[in-house]
This record gives sequence, C-alpha cells and structure tokens, in this order.
Amino acid sequence: AASQAEAAQTADRAAIERGRIVYEKYGCFVCQGLNGAGGVKNRNSVNNGQVARLTKVSENFTEDELKDKVLNGISAIRRKDPAGPVPPLTMPAYEGMITEDELSDLTVYQMSLSMATPDCATGRPAVPAFMLGPGNCHVCHGQAVRVFENNPHYTHRLDGTIPTPSSEDTAPDAALLCATCYGDGDRHAQNPDDPKTLIRFNHPKSATPDEKNAACLNCHEKGVHFAWGGSTHDTKDMTCATCHSVHNPVGDDNLLVKANTTETCFQCHKLQKAQIQRTSHMPIREGKLDCSSCHNPHGTTSEKLLSSVSVNENCYQCHAEKRGPFLFEHAPVAENCMNCHTPHGSNHASLLCMERPRLCQRCHIESRHPTTPQVATSRFVFDRSCVNCHTQVHGSNHPSGVRFLR
Repeated sequence: AASQAEAAQTADRAAIERGRIVYEKYGCFVCQGLNGAGGVKNRNSVNNGQVARLTKVSENFTEDELKDKVLNGISAIRRKDPAGPVPPLTMPAYEGMITEDELSDLTVYQMSLSMATPDCATGRPAVPAFMLGPGNCHVCHGQAVRVFENNPHYTHRLDGTIPTPSSEDTAPDAALLCATCYGDGDRHAQNPDDPKTLIRFNHPKSATPDEKNAACLNCHEKGVHFAWGGSTHDTKDMTCATCHSVHNPVGDDNLLVKANTTETCFQCHKLQKAQIQRTSHMPIREGKLDCSSCHNPHGTTSEKLLSSVSVNENCYQCHAEKRGPFLFEHAPVAENCMNCHTPHGSNHASLLCMERPRLCQRCHIESRHPTTPQVATSRFVFDRSCVNCHTQVHGSNHPSGVRFLR
C-alpha cells in the first residue's frame, strides 16, 4: 500500500512538472505571471487592476471548469468601473492548439498551486511564437480588438482595403493595425510591465508627447491638423490622447474623451466654462455652437487658435451684417470686435465688456455730452444709453450717418 501511495505521488509530481512545462509553452505566464504568481497589470479590471493569482484555483474551480476556461478562454473581463475603459487583457482560447494530455497536465499543475507565494526565482521563459508578430495582438487583447472593430480607424486601413470581421477561426485583421500606432509588439510581449516597449498613450513614461503625437500625425497631418507643430497645445506638451480616446471614447463624434467638444475643452478652460453661465453668453449651453465653431484646437496661424484669420473675420461668420464696408466706419469696430465685446459671456447686454455709457466714454471723453457720472433719470443712461440715438454704432451707409444716428 505504501509503495502504491509513493507511486501515485511520483505520478502526480511528474504530471505537475509536465503541467508547468505546458504552462510556459503556451505563454500562460505572460498574463498569469511565473508559476501563477499573478501581479500583471490589467487596468480597470475588478481585481484591483491586476490579473488574479492562480494560487486559489483549487478552491474556486473544478477540474472541468478549468479545462473549459483554457479551451474557450474568457471573452470579457469584468470592469471595476462599468463606465470605464475595457480592461486590455483577456484570456485567449486554446481549443485546437492544446492536446488532451497537455490540458490534463496543465489542469493538474493549476490545481497544485498553493496559497503560498509561488517561487519566481527562475528566469522568464521565451514568449511563444504564436503571441508574437504584428497580427497577433488579439491573443492577449481579444476584448479590446473586438471592440475596435466598431471603431472608425478599423475601416480606414493604410493600404485602402477593408478589413474582414473577426471569427473564431481567423485572427481579426484589426490586429494588423495595432503596430501602426503602438509600434512593434514583440518587445512588449517579452516584457509587458515595461512601459517603454511600445507607445502607451495613457502612460506618461512610455514615450514623449512628440513621439505619441507623431503616431497620430502619420495619418492626420493634413487638413485642420496641419498647424499642430508649434501651436499652443503642442508647446504645452499636450498629446492627442488628452482630448481623444481611440479605444474608449465617451463622445459620439471624433472619439472624444468627454461627451462633446465643449466638455472636452472645459477640462482645462475653467474660466470659459464659468463665463458661458453669465446672463449674456454665446449659445453654447443651448447646443447651437461649440468651441470649434470659433477655434481650431489643433493649431492655426491666428491668435487664440481662431479658425479665421482675425477676430473680426471669426465674428463675421455669423454676424455678416456687421462686416461692411460702410460709408461711415466706426474705427474701433473695424479694428477689433473685442474692443467692445467679450466673446464667451458677460453680465452686460450683447456680450459687452462693460455697461453703457461707460463703454462709449472710454473713447468719447470730450464729446458734446457730459462725461461726468450720470444720474438715474438722465436720458444718457436710460434703456440702451448711447445707442438710443446712435443706433448704427457698427457703421452707417446713410448719407447723414456720420454720427451713426441712422
């Protein structure tokens, strides 16, 4: 009886050792860690942003359940934040790759892992070939690749062809696009914890802002993006990922990190966010305009990232009746609309910088009208003040309009 027990223990130890070899052969250690130690990062997963250790599988799963997970994989990892990004790592399916004997040995090995911290003193094995190459990102990142098939970038391949949808038997063509932005994934597979093995757009140390932006500008260097280099946002070391998220966008348009353009800009521009709450404001709150109606965040040759060549030309896009030319021009109006108006919001009528008549008296201090503070009953402060009479304050085409009275 004793010899039979010893033989059984020897057989078990042999199966465990064979299972460890299978564990390394199929690259399980890439996600689960050496000898099931876990600790590999998996952002936004329920397990504190890490891949769980395998040291309690014997308590949580039966052998048949483990075999099923190995064969069919885990197609989706539960999110810690249901509204957050998709956890990047998912367990691949090994059906058709692993033999029945290998599966049995691997299961024995997994069931043998104890609660004690596994011995990780041995060197890291070589990553198996099926996990390497530009088209094999889906092996570890299956969930992210499947989500990517609904992304605009998926249907805009550099060679002009349309990718075919993924299937259980065919690696998705979407994975071929990963290297276009992230770089060669082989070094990443060999050392996934090193942020510098590829460009990680949400990791500050993986690459410089210029390197991250260059990945996007390889395709998006024309049109509204042509003036990015040297623009305000570029010189402040912002990256495309500050406003855009390719894999986990919140907004429906332009893959924005917020619900819309305005909310995306308000991440930084808090003063402007407050200004549009004033009584007189651009119709941004009402959804009639957004920040990109006047600004090009990717860079322009104009001040303040204006989409037109000047402040006035920007305003004339909507206020064409103020453009002129007029028979009698009002000089400060022709010079700059912001001499009298503030663009985002004001507590004075018509987005004025200050209340009339003080606004007019900044220039007209020696006119025929008194420049001293007005009493409440004066006709110069009633209603629209100066504009009660000077109705054509932006300019007049009337032969008698020299004073902008008509």
